[in-house]
Amino acid sequence: MKKSKTLKRERVNRALVSIFEYPLTIVEAPMGYGKTTAVREFLATSGVRVMWTSFYSDSDTREAFWDRVALAAGSLDEIAGRRLKGFGVPSDTLHLRAFLSLMNDLDYVPDTTLVIDDIHYAKNILRPELFGQFIAELADDFHIVLITRDTSFLDLAELNAKGLCNIVSQQTLRFTDEELRAYCTLMDFRQGEDALEKVSKYTGGWISLAYLILLGLEQGIPIGQSSAINDLIEKILYNAYDDTVRIFLLRLSVMDVFTEKQARYVTEEKHAGEILKKLRQENAFVYYDEAKGVYRIHYVLLAFLRARQTDHAEVSLLYRRVGEWFLEIKAFKSAYAYLCRAGETERILALLDNEDTITNDSSEFEGAPEMFAGAPRELLFRYPLAYLQYIAALLLSGESESAQDAARRLSELYAVYERSEGIPLARRNRVLAEISTVRIFVVFNNADEMVACTKEALRLLEGGVSCLMKRESEFTFGCPHFLYTYYREPGKLKETADYMAREFPSFPALASGCGAGCDSVTLAEYALETGDWQAAELNAFRAMYKAKAKGQTGIALCAGLTLIRLYLFQGRTQESMEHLRQLREDVGNENSILYNTTLELTEGYVYGCLARPDRIPRWLQSGDMSLARFMYQGMAFTYIVYGKAVLLSKNYIQLEVLTEEFAAYFSILQNQLGFLHNQILEAAAKYRLYGMAAGSASLDKALDMAREDHILLPFAEYAPAIIDMLRQMTASAPRDTYRNEVLAACEQYLENLKSAASLTGREKEVLMLAADGLKRNEIADRLGVSDGTVKTHLQNVYQKLKANGKTAAIKKAKALNLF
Repeated sequence: MKKSKTLKRERVNRALVSIFEYPLTIVEAPMGYGKTTAVREFLATSGVRVMWTSFYSDSDTREAFWDRVALAAGSLDEIAGRRLKGFGVPSDTLHLRAFLSLMNDLDYVPDTTLVIDDIHYAKNILRPELFGQFIAELADDFHIVLITRDTSFLDLAELNAKGLCNIVSQQTLRFTDEELRAYCTLMDFRQGEDALEKVSKYTGGWISLAYLILLGLEQGIPIGQSSAINDLIEKILYNAYDDTVRIFLLRLSVMDVFTEKQARYVTEEKHAGEILKKLRQENAFVYYDEAKGVYRIHYVLLAFLRARQTDHAEVSLLYRRVGEWFLEIKAFKSAYAYLCRAGETERILALLDNEDTITNDSSEFEGAPEMFAGAPRELLFRYPLAYLQYIAALLLSGESESAQDAARRLSELYAVYERSEGIPLARRNRVLAEISTVRIFVVFNNADEMVACTKEALRLLEGGVSCLMKRESEFTFGCPHFLYTYYREPGKLKETADYMAREFPSFPALASGCGAGCDSVTLAEYALETGDWQAAELNAFRAMYKAKAKGQTGIALCAGLTLIRLYLFQGRTQESMEHLRQLREDVGNENSILYNTTLELTEGYVYGCLARPDRIPRWLQSGDMSLARFMYQGMAFTYIVYGKAVLLSKNYIQLEVLTEEFAAYFSILQNQLGFLHNQILEAAAKYRLYGMAAGSASLDKALDMAREDHILLPFAEYAPAIIDMLRQMTASAPRDTYRNEVLAACEQYLENLKSAASLTGREKEVLMLAADGLKRNEIADRLGVSDGTVKTHLQNVYQKLKANGKTAAIKKAKALNLF
């Protein structure tokens, strides 16, 4: 069979036109019905831009899949592709909003289509409950096609009801008698009409099975002699080849995808290229993806081959060779995953124990948790640097039981190396230093103890640096307000900030620059909270420059939020939105789910201040904190943003109840700024529910909490909700200097919020040019500005018009007669 031969089926093409009529099209049928071929050929002749990617198997990782998505997006927009890579699979609303935001920014031709093949392999990766929101908010001129064998894991009822989804079913894809007849002519199968009728009835239009049976008829195997597909594959495919090819296929089947060079290495077959070419030409079950440069074996044949792999020793040997292949090209995580399948635990531990090859995520490979959990302690103690990577992962998982287990393991390891004799001094000091480094995460939130651990590690290393904590390691743990994390005692905000600014830079010295800028961002945040606006801006920019010089996105996010909050207070709304846009771009360049969470918190906080509840991420509107990605769930900054969202929803009963619950969350790490925000929220709720006296009494408690530390800005950010109370309270005590300062800050904030509500002349001009069909770069050329400036104007327009993208903004502007 020549694989290049295809049969054009107008009936199927007419059904696939629905791709351009719906945001989402599902092409559903069991394997072998020609789903992929039908979609690929239809889109190839439709003249639209296509981004095509797929899941390879049920063991495919979300990271590997999303790399392919990013690569496909990069074919449209290189910068967008790099940004998309950092978002990760849209498995929660964090990624969903990031993806939608990127889609709104993309310049693509109408009817651009994203195809995801074999989506059924993503059952354990995707969050089906998010699809409704995802599709509903997708731009009108962008389409998604999911090719799948199964839709049971997707909730499509609501999408169908809303007219957002169409399903092209197995019934549509099955070959009719006439099409089967044309197929036989195309493939030179010479069977009579009677035989074709039997094939059609027997296969029900399943073309892959029809192909196997027709091939069998050509070789004298009657229809129905064997109803088992495996028997057919064995008789007409597998047995048709000599031992060399059969052994080659069996060895290949340990991989889901492979290159020719990889196949030659793993199978040790020197004629691998020639055999693969022969297999491609002679059957449809081994095929080559020219775009990606990889081979794949059809699932039908792959399942048959894997079922025949009875020699477990040989399979382990093959896994080992795949691992060695990835080691040679320095793809360590893939290498460790295959070596793990081969049972090579000690080999992996030895590799992970090598100081020169340790990376920030080298221990996060498929099978790692199970391997470490099942390994004997004595074996783990022999490879302490490998073991410490696992312990650190447990500590940073955000799960309390895992963290407790990690602390116990760390104490055991310390006891072994602290009292051990016969270990070279340099090795012993290295291990003890790294234990002290990892212990920083055990004493997290206690600034004194964290600094003590850091200095002990530096002492042991005698000026050296940690091999476990790299520059790319995390320092802010997902919180966009660094000082918030460590301010634990009321009245000691300045003392805490000064200590952190003085002592915390020892960690960047230990970790090759990780945390660079922490001193400046601490001073910036302190100045911002207490009303020293000039020092806040100066130190925030210092922090930003230091952080970017060392690639410290977490610190840059904290500095960015400081500047955004400052500029909102000062009425510099356009500058604040430009900084927010820059943060989105910076996070897009990172492959970090954690930073996605930090960005979501930042956006939620900012849009909460701007009274834009529609722009606050949905998980923060609903309070579903399970969707966040934190190293320490107890930081509780999320509840500040959640409280802002509930306040803006005007559900004051819910807000009052929630503030009672929030106090417990802030108590976990004694976050004093959390307590303060919570008290202000409580005052706003009580004012609306019970009147001025009840609200003022609660607000007075908040003022007392903040007075000694002279905290101003949090009150201003809640100005619309508390201004009436403040005015009355200040009038009754006009000589209270602190209250007067708080009131003045609130009055200024209110005034600046009003001026941020209408479109500027330049914003209207940019939107009109976009409505005329100009792309961002063309608008920039027309106006003599940069692409980034145009993008900022568009983002401001989206915000002000409460639109989720260019198409929606243009529609709304026309409805409001803004043109």
